Amino acid sequence: MKAIEFAKPGIENVNIVDKDLSGEGIKVKIAKAGLNPLDYNLIAGNIVYNVYPMPHIPGSEVMGIAMEDGKRIRKGDRVIVYNRVFDNGCDMCYSGNEHLCYNGGIWGVITNGGYSEYIKIGEQNLFRVPESIDDNTAVSIGIGALTSYRSLKRARAGINDKILVYGAGNTGIFTVQIARQMGMDVYVYSRNRELESLGIKVLDSVPDDFKADIIVNPLGGKLFGDSIKHLKRRGKIVTYGVLTGRNADLDIANVYTNELEIIGSTGGTRKDLTELMQILEKSNFRLPVYKEYSLWDIKDALHAFKDRVNGRIVFNL
Repeated sequence: MKAIEFAKPGIENVNIVDKDLSGEGIKVKIAKAGLNPLDYNLIAGNIVYNVYPMPHIPGSEVMGIAMEDGKRIRKGDRVIVYNRVFDNGCDMCYSGNEHLCYNGGIWGVITNGGYSEYIKIGEQNLFRVPESIDDNTAVSIGIGALTSYRSLKRARAGINDKILVYGAGNTGIFTVQIARQMGMDVYVYSRNRELESLGIKVLDSVPDDFKADIIVNPLGGKLFGDSIKHLKRRGKIVTYGVLTGRNADLDIANVYTNELEIIGSTGGTRKDLTELMQILEKSNFRLPVYKEYSLWDIKDALHAFKDRVNGRIVFNL
């Protein structure tokens, strides 16, 4: 089969290779793959994770067709990959937090991923996609939508809560739509005015007196410390990214005198993904796509990644 592989970091080191299909589990023919910051930074060498094996096949976000029957999955099913590797043997796994498994990690990072014609993967990592969900949305569920949903659960988000989301990338677009579906009062700090058509209030700057019950800020850096100022008393801020930097200046007195909560969130569990699928199946979610590429034109897509506007990049096979 054909696959994308690199032996050392750098876009210039990405190649199309012929590989034997290996691994255990159900064979899946890949139909779509996403290009997200994790994949881009993995290839560019800008991540904190250990990459294995090398040479490496990237791709942590894929959708395809099952080629074999399993116990739950049937041949012909549209499926996505739950992209966490876990051993079912540690206290995190026992408590239903397999995404935090001490001996695990991210599929496509500590294992070969899905930028290939086929994969083999255990059935515990495969989820059937409801027919009402289109392919481009489906391929974005495993990272973008799951990360967003988990962050709202971690914040104990509820109906009529006022929420401010920083950024309208892949996760941001899912976050605002899920929050709106939950009956929240939703604002987004972004230049993407198209979100107004979804009933989302778009801010190109945040007024000094603006206060929210929940803030979702995956941008990090200086924006993180600034954003905390916009929390109501006993408000909660959630982070799942550091796009503009890992370090932030915080007014610690503001945190404790107002009983604010700073919450970390990453990925999600299989239970989260099951709940999320039920939400998406019944909702008309819109995920803007900036451009679609053939997977074999991956270098063009990688060069275009940072310059894209109002949407994501999707690979077709």
